[in-house]
Amino acid sequence: MGFCAGCGNDVADPNQCPICESGRGGKPRGRRGETQGPEIPDCPRCNDPLATQDWEGTQTLSCPTCHGSFFPGTRGLESVLDKLRATVDPVDVETAMQEFKDRFTRKLPDAVRYKKCPVCATVMTRRAYGTVSGVIIDFCPDHGSWVDEAQFAALAEFICRGGDTLAAEVNKVRDRIRPAGAGRPSSKSVMDRFFGGK
Repeated sequence: MGFCAGCGNDVADPNQCPICESGRGGKPRGRRGETQGPEIPDCPRCNDPLATQDWEGTQTLSCPTCHGSFFPGTRGLESVLDKLRATVDPVDVETAMQEFKDRFTRKLPDAVRYKKCPVCATVMTRRAYGTVSGVIIDFCPDHGSWVDEAQFAALAEFICRGGDTLAAEVNKVRDRIRPAGAGRPSSKSVMDRFFGGK
């Protein structure tokens, strides 16, 4: 068993990965950020060719099969979510707390599978969106964010139900309980303190 540098999965032989079929290193590529191969990248989830899509002024790469989307740059996803935020009525903290009391323990149904950036084929980093959204997205620091269809729906729900308000309040709690000179408290300890009222 070993770690495949192409897709990030634990496989019997990292040099002959049955998941990404590429072995160590994934797609041939030059320096970080340079891709050698077809101009139209493949979907990191189902390997079908992606299609360019205009999302209210933001160019994305979308998969016609699984409906996931790649949002370019560090602000690609945020620019789309900001348009959604502009249509949502403000939600007070108490309402947001009731909406999300169990949110941080909920998980999306898919098993963890590391995906490769469709631009450079580097294994992307998985990170939580916001403090309390419960949504994990795949992120390439050089090229952008990949969001599956279910993840985007969860992000939209999070914003529409007052998640931004709750996240801002939770960050205030995190700052209050952080000892001087210490690192960031874990999300779980912050959420326990926040919802437990300690």
